[in-house]
Amino acid sequence: MANDNVKSAARALQLLELFDRVQMPLTLKEIVQLTGIPQSSAAALLNTLVNLSYIAHDRRAHEYAPTTQVAHLGKWIGDDGVASDPFVGQAVARLNQSTGETAIAAVRRGTYARYVLVQQRKRPTVVPAVAGVLRPVCTSGTGLALLSTLDDAELKKVVHQAQRERRGLIKKASLKAVRQQTEHCRKYGFVISRSGVFEGTGTIAALLPCSVNGDLVALGVGGPIARLDAKMRMIVKELRQVIEGFG
Repeated sequence: MANDNVKSAARALQLLELFDRVQMPLTLKEIVQLTGIPQSSAAALLNTLVNLSYIAHDRRAHEYAPTTQVAHLGKWIGDDGVASDPFVGQAVARLNQSTGETAIAAVRRGTYARYVLVQQRKRPTVVPAVAGVLRPVCTSGTGLALLSTLDDAELKKVVHQAQRERRGLIKKASLKAVRQQTEHCRKYGFVISRSGVFEGTGTIAALLPCSVNGDLVALGVGGPIARLDAKMRMIVKELRQVIEGFG
């Protein structure tokens, strides 16, 4: 029994190290292939970690990903500095307060945008979001803002990688569409994603002009498309004012 417990603990650490290495959600089949853990053992381990809130299970996409509870385990040692940056925290709080919609700060991790801070109010027609979740970088508002600094060769590489993975996408990543969206972000200072992650919802996002502890950071305001369109001018104005205060 003691040996079984040690083996389970070792496999749990192996699983968390795998997520740290790939930095993307994975299916059970992919986890088995990448770790060599028997499928029945991997499924039981994932179920335990989901119940303990260390792993989130996206039943729609059949994918698993670590929650922020994993990051909190080592928070006393130190973090990446983005979530704890005073300006970023104040910016997210202000955007949530002034727009009444979900406010987000995100960084790029491979072909995903990772939410590092989220504030939202309880109200009808809101997609629940928490810090730590991953969104496709080529179709989410914050992801597109983060891609706006890439040159065309780098952009093409990221889009092609996302097309190969296809995880978490409700629609295929289009190089033409991503080019148009990132060009809009560079020209006007913001980008709008409509139904890029969840049907009927979107995000208006903009990029901070400077990195935070080595990470580019995108700020976004998300919600139902109809509400965002009705408040478009006000949201864009708030985003610009918040970003102008950064420095």
